Amino acid sequence: MVNKSPGRPRGSSTARARLLEAAQRHVLRGDLAAISSRRLATEVGVSHTLVNYHFGSRDDLVAAAIALRAAPHDVIALARGRDGHGPVDLSRLAHGILAVWEHPEHGAQLVGLARRLAAADESAASISGYIQVAVFEPLVADFGREHARRMAVAIVGFLFGRYVLELPMFAALPREEAGRLLLSMIR
Repeated sequence: MVNKSPGRPRGSSTARARLLEAAQRHVLRGDLAAISSRRLATEVGVSHTLVNYHFGSRDDLVAAAIALRAAPHDVIALARGRDGHGPVDLSRLAHGILAVWEHPEHGAQLVGLARRLAAADESAASISGYIQVAVFEPLVADFGREHARRMAVAIVGFLFGRYVLELPMFAALPREEAGRLLLSMIR
């Protein structure tokens, strides 16, 4: 049943946490991309309107679930269609990347990782190899080598500009605007 009254939708204050936990279970199963917000809400016994109320949209709930994992290959998998096997949805990819990098815990870890890569410390080669296999090669499979290269340049440049170097032209953008900019760069 849809809540048609104005104001905060009905549901307990734990609805957000329950929705996120359910989404996380589907992340672990690898089928979150195929689950509708209505089905997810039904699983936890709340109105589907609470997905939009707490997260803004189903894609933002997906992005929040991705942020809990913070693994680049999970971001790629969740940006795909059904069961993580369809083509990469560029909008989900852009917003998923932002969600992971802006997550309070994972964002700081990723900035540290990026700085180690830039400094070429002893872990840089293994991190670089993982990114090549887990991120770049799946993009090559979906978009071809040249488009994947352009995407990688845009993503890496954007991430370094916004989060590592904190350049005002990137860092000052509100998250939604940053997502639109990144999406336009990877199309």
